[in-house]
Amino acid sequence: MDAALDTNTSGYKYTLSITRRFDHAPEKVWRAITEGELLKQWYPAEVVGDWIVGAKLEFVFPPEHSDGVTEDDLHGEVLAIDEQKLLEYRWGAHVMKFELQPDGAGCQFTLSESFNESAWGPRNAAGWEMCIENLDLVLEGAAVAKFAADVWRGKFDRYAQKFKDIVLSLIHI
Repeated sequence: MDAALDTNTSGYKYTLSITRRFDHAPEKVWRAITEGELLKQWYPAEVVGDWIVGAKLEFVFPPEHSDGVTEDDLHGEVLAIDEQKLLEYRWGAHVMKFELQPDGAGCQFTLSESFNESAWGPRNAAGWEMCIENLDLVLEGAAVAKFAADVWRGKFDRYAQKFKDIVLSLIHI
């Protein structure tokens, strides 16, 4: 699993994307990204709201993960939904998109996040990689890994190096 950062269309400067193949049917992965009890096991915040286009969403962070969270980070809205294929919503100033494509007995899972500040690229790539690793554990019925700052830091450093040319090229435009 490896993240990509692209300069972008659709009104945002950057889109971060991570694709992973799961050995689980789209229906099972869909439940893990939309059902509260499963979602909160791997996702960085509890999501409160209905998965209906136009519905307001609230993001509730555990106290140990609430440092630096702004009021804007607590609110969102469902933008698009196609059962077991696509879920897209606004989370603060970011847009999140989850796409599922059947692939044999499993599926291709793609998480995309669009935003405007380059600093989010390595930070969120590292975090989403850890979240998706935990999603895999949830799908397998295993216990999720606790957040480990040193593991995140290693991933962050790798992505900061990987994305530096993209960020530097925009600075010089």
